[in-house]
Amino acid sequence: MTRWAMGEWRGGRGAERWTRGASWNARIIVGLSWMMATAISCRPPADTREARDFERMREQQRYDAYGPSRFFNNGAVMQAPPAHTIPRETRVAESAFPLPIAFTTGRSSGDTSDYATEIPIPVDDRLRALGAKQFEISCAPCHGAGGFGGGPIAPNLVDRRPPSLLTPAIGALRAGMIFTVITNGFGRMPPYGWQLSPVTRWAVITYVRSLASQPMNAAMRADSVEAASLHRLDSLRAAGANVEEMTRNPENELRR
Repeated sequence: MTRWAMGEWRGGRGAERWTRGASWNARIIVGLSWMMATAISCRPPADTREARDFERMREQQRYDAYGPSRFFNNGAVMQAPPAHTIPRETRVAESAFPLPIAFTTGRSSGDTSDYATEIPIPVDDRLRALGAKQFEISCAPCHGAGGFGGGPIAPNLVDRRPPSLLTPAIGALRAGMIFTVITNGFGRMPPYGWQLSPVTRWAVITYVRSLASQPMNAAMRADSVEAASLHRLDSLRAAGANVEEMTRNPENELRR
């Protein structure tokens, strides 16, 4: 067999192998494309998936507070705390047993009008610091950093402004009454009893009672200015002035 003939023979075999390989590659590509198309077509629409995920989040596999439980022997979810333990949010120094009834109710007795006149736990620097921190979080947005009533939310509460906490009327309130207001809410003020422990509520009252003696800072000055401005706007509105039109006019001097 000549070299030319042998090369032609080898070339024919190589071409045959290349053709066979290309055929298999094409089959694989077609098969993968078909599988991807099938997977995409079987996937539920986006809105269906979102609805399913939302339902899974809304109806979580969890225990309700007063529901049954197969885990505990008594069949209840809520369990009594172990003997000789105290809540972690209550400091040991404040947990001299028995705690006065005013600690959790704000009242010195079972009489609903018998509000405690004083804070029923020891007042120290730690309690004051806790009250200052929580006041900034829960109270200052409405009542203002200085308690003047000019917090960031106050301009939106047109029907009923947050009161100043520095007035003689607020200062004359008994500690237990303020505790009850924080616990149950009052007017537009929401209840905080579910969110703040009794210690934290008494800490806030401690800080509120010390507002008049706090050194003035920039946030407190801004609160005072805003509260005075809101008071002036409310007075004009009560006199029949179109305050909304006046505040839209850039040349008005209501806030100067």
